[in-house]
Amino acid sequence: MKGSRVAKRYARALLDLADKGNEEKWGAELERLAAMVESPELLERLASPELSEQSRLDAMAKIAERLDLSFPLRSFAVVLARHGRIREIGAIAESYRDQLDQAMGRERATLIFAMKPTDAEVARVVSGLETIAKLKIIPTVKIDPALLGGVTAEMGGKIYDGSLATRLAEAKRRLAG
Repeated sequence: MKGSRVAKRYARALLDLADKGNEEKWGAELERLAAMVESPELLERLASPELSEQSRLDAMAKIAERLDLSFPLRSFAVVLARHGRIREIGAIAESYRDQLDQAMGRERATLIFAMKPTDAEVARVVSGLETIAKLKIIPTVKIDPALLGGVTAEMGGKIYDGSLATRLAEAKRRLAG
């Protein structure tokens, strides 16, 4: 769903409306709205054809109000409901984040360590990725004990594997000739 044209269009429209300096705030608000609306029981009710359009609009307005969203995001929530795009809210939020990251010259990376890394270890990996990407890296750290040691990084659809298991397999391959 991330790649849907509709999600990209709505995200682009919201990003274009954002005042300078509010882009991050709006993104965080959109993510909160998406997290709330995408809860299974709520999403099914909001997107149900049995719900009248006015009830759907009122429900989205109330949800946005309860989340204490800014006026533009409250309006955006109602627009999504009016145009039948409630099911796409998660993809829209993700597309907004991706487009904002691109505009701000940054990239997100998932770093997977075998055990909890120190701040220095994370900083060293992030620094290496920033050199490769020539962008500011926003890391998400995960732990996977199955790695044994080392780190793998997923960034921009590519995986950089520096895990101990991969290094041992490479050594074994070289020794086997």
